[in-house]
Amino acid sequence: MSVRLFVRSAVLGALELVVFTAFSGILYLEAVTLTVVSVACCLDRRTAVLSSVCFCVLNMLLIQGVTPWSLMYLGVYPVYSLIVRRLCRQGMDRLKAAALTGVLSFLTGQILQIPWLLFSGVLAAGYLLAGLQTSLVQGALSAAMAWVLFEPLCRVLRHLSRTVPGGA
Repeated sequence: MSVRLFVRSAVLGALELVVFTAFSGILYLEAVTLTVVSVACCLDRRTAVLSSVCFCVLNMLLIQGVTPWSLMYLGVYPVYSLIVRRLCRQGMDRLKAAALTGVLSFLTGQILQIPWLLFSGVLAAGYLLAGLQTSLVQGALSAAMAWVLFEPLCRVLRHLSRTVPGGA
């Protein structure tokens, strides 16, 4: 692995943190999944996974602290990068990207309820059911954002990748 790969991944991870933080104050709207999907589709696998790891570590260190929920991000987003990268081999148009982003955004909302199992199964089930409505709306809004923004984001990422020395 090269220094350029680490720097590129760290910059993208910081960008993902900025996107995560910028949208965190808007109810139901989360754009980090779209960012992760775009990076995974438009850049190489190593860059996509490392940028997700950098995002999660920065999120833990700078925003949320080390909690079961912030550790879940570390398990979720790098795996999403791997899954998306694998699916992008068959080609990704804006409809597929929107559907995938919506599903992954919905799943994130549900998966992040799992740490409640540390306290109680009943409590976890309650949070899963209560969070279902939020996750459905969040997934639908993320799909709509991907429908509009996926192709422009990929164009920008590919352009930057070509113009930056050592780009992916």
